[in-house]
Amino acid sequence: MFKKVLFLLIVLILTVSVNIFAQNVQELRVGSFFSGNLNAGQEIWYSVRAVENGFLSVETSGNIDTYLEAYDNNRNIIIEDDDGGEELNAKAEFVAIAGRTYLFKLRGFNSSVTGPFRVFASQRPMPQITELRIGSFHSGNIASGGDYWFSVRADMNGILTVETSGDIDTMLDAYDSNFVYIDSDDDSGENYNAKIEIGVRNGITYYFNLSGYGGVSGAYRITASTSSYPVPVSINFGTFQSGNLSAGQDYWYSVRTARRGTVTIETMGTTDTYLEAYSDSYELLSFNDDGGENTNAKIELLTEANRTLIFRLKGYSTDTTGPFRIFASFE
Repeated sequence: MFKKVLFLLIVLILTVSVNIFAQNVQELRVGSFFSGNLNAGQEIWYSVRAVENGFLSVETSGNIDTYLEAYDNNRNIIIEDDDGGEELNAKAEFVAIAGRTYLFKLRGFNSSVTGPFRVFASQRPMPQITELRIGSFHSGNIASGGDYWFSVRADMNGILTVETSGDIDTMLDAYDSNFVYIDSDDDSGENYNAKIEIGVRNGITYYFNLSGYGGVSGAYRITASTSSYPVPVSINFGTFQSGNLSAGQDYWYSVRTARRGTVTIETMGTTDTYLEAYSDSYELLSFNDDGGENTNAKIELLTEANRTLIFRLKGYSTDTTGPFRIFASFE
């Protein structure tokens, strides 16, 4: 009887919580705006229904420093932004699917930000997409403020690398076959070129958005290649591996859980490190730059029993070098 009452109480609490959340979400239609005043520490939620397949954009205007987070309707975060709009205004833009509803959380950059704001929703259709075949390249000229889309069909299970070459500062965004955002990169290639490496499955098409960083223009060249998955070094919980980062080099590690719990992977030392976490099928789960002490990276993941997690360690930039220690723990 007690268990039944407890279950009903939990259901009631969850139902009330969902209803309260729903009541506090304001509908923001594409092409419309809201005006208001942001109080210190306040979070304001909006829902936006995409009217077509294409770029959905929510941005603020005004004189206060705003911050936006975008979520799908299951409240999984898609993208977040601080100053992507004009001056200190935020702008969250991503590829949306027609008919789907997305959630946006507006807040101040810090808890002391207050003042009037205006938030606006807009959408533009998908541009033309150019096929970029594995082992080939495409060249062209980036116009100021322009973006260019490419599709790449994976020819194997492994790591897909898409990168630019040239004399301009480029930016790349990667999306899966459903246009769900995967990753972004600015300067991982040579000089100011962009380079993205993602785990892919044979026969699946992935999409890449190329733009000039900060609106720059000029000639570019973009290439695509695939390689086999790396063989990770196994780490036991409570132990560490040490080594020296070489410029542009990746180091792969794996852990396996015996029961459900939280896996923590972190680096130690004075080298500025970057970590990415993958499933055993090399799907990107999380990434981190400075979550550990000083410039060390740290990732915490809740996982089930008998799961293998794979971690990619690299320097924060392609010229980062130095000694490191990587440590695994489990709770």
